[in-house]
Parts: sequence; C-alpha cells; structure tokens
Amino acid sequence: MYSRTYRGGVRLLYIFLGLVLWVGCKTIQRALPEAFPLGVVVLSFDDGPNAHEDTTLRLLEVLERHGIRGCFSLLGINAKRHPTLVQRIEAGGHRIINHGYGETWAILLGEEAFEENLLLGKEAIEGALGAGKGVPLAYRPHGGFYTGGQQKQWEGQGYKLAPSSIRIYDAVLSGVDREKAIMRVVEGVEKQGGGIVLLHDSRDAYSTMEAQLGRSPEGAFNRSWVPEAVEEIIVRLQQKGFHLSGVDPFLVPGVIQ
Repeated sequence: MYSRTYRGGVRLLYIFLGLVLWVGCKTIQRALPEAFPLGVVVLSFDDGPNAHEDTTLRLLEVLERHGIRGCFSLLGINAKRHPTLVQRIEAGGHRIINHGYGETWAILLGEEAFEENLLLGKEAIEGALGAGKGVPLAYRPHGGFYTGGQQKQWEGQGYKLAPSSIRIYDAVLSGVDREKAIMRVVEGVEKQGGGIVLLHDSRDAYSTMEAQLGRSPEGAFNRSWVPEAVEEIIVRLQQKGFHLSGVDPFLVPGVIQ
C-alpha cells in the first residue's frame, strides 16, 4: 500500500500537471525515438549528489558492481556542497547533466532567472570537477517541465535535452514504497521494450532536504533506499533479458535530443 505522503504528493502533482497542460508547457517525458535500440535500458538520476547516508556513493557502488554507466543530473547547489561526489561520478565514467543550480522548478523561472540558473549550474559543476574539466552540454530542466522559450535559451548555448521515457515520480515515494517503485520501473521497461529511466538519488537542495529530514526522517526526502532498489531493478531487468549498457550513455541514440 502506498504511504500517506505518496498519496498526498500525487494529488498535488496531478493538480500541477493539469495547470502545466493548460498553459501548454513541454515535458521531458516522451516516447522513445525510433533510433533507440530495442532491449536497452539507460538509468538516470536527478537532483544529486546526496551525501545523506552515503546515498549517491552507495548508488555509484551498485552501478560499478554491475558494470553499468548512468546519467546524473546534478543541481549546482548540491554539486558545490559535495564536490568529491561529483568527482566520483565523473571518475566512474557516468555522464553528468546540468540540472540547473537551485531547487526552483525551471517552469517557474522567468527568462533572466532561467538563464542565470543554467549558467550557475554549469559553473558549480565545473568548479566541483576541477580545472580543465567542462560539463557536457546536456540539460534536464528541474521539475521536468519547460517552455518553448526556455528551450530556445538552452539550445542557443549549445545544450541538448536529456529526456526520459519512464518516469514514476519516485521523488514523492519513501522507503515503504520501494517495491512499488521497482515494479513500476520494470513494468515500464517491459512495456516499451527498453527505455530511459528517471529516478532520484536526492531531492531538491541539500538545505531543504536536511530540514525535511529533521521533520520526517523516514519521509520522501530520505532517499537512502534508492541504491538497493536500483540494484533490484538491475537484477530483475537483466533476468528478463534487458541490457543495461556499460558504454557511455550519451552514445546510445536518443538519450540526448
């Protein structure tokens, strides 16, 4: 059974989605392009890095144990806070995606604020990586929604969109919903014959997460269950014959658009 936090989060999410559709915004969620290879699964993770209970570190260990490279959409504010985790992500051969700097959803930002958020996110990630290492020009809007004008802004700077095809809105899930999250990912992959999975190893800015954990230690801001859930997803998908690639995910057609 879903947790009370999940049900409340879903109701708010549906209200927001209705407003988004009403004003004609765009979403990162889309069908797989024809070029995406059948049977391949790409794992992507948003809002990190996260040092709480070594969540991102343990996730990296899971991926490395299975020889899988993933995509990490990093918030600049979190990258600035945890530079060693950013370096560990890069050293593991995983792809880093600019997720903006702060926790405000992209769709809520005006033109100037969006431009600044994109730039600060890039600068924070590059600062965490160290001198001489740039951020690949891939972008995923925080919150998953954006406007046509924002798309022109990031494309004008050379960015490509990092989409998803399987999005289970796990950011509103807690550890008690772990099996539901696993099943929804596996079912989504089976339905599509592969796909680009979006999960969250963190949630929003580290300061917000710390405050929320203080109020509700086992709530949805506690992402410590995610690494073990991801390992179970990997095992189940591999048992079903799906291939979770060990190559650079950006080389898989359709991962960035």
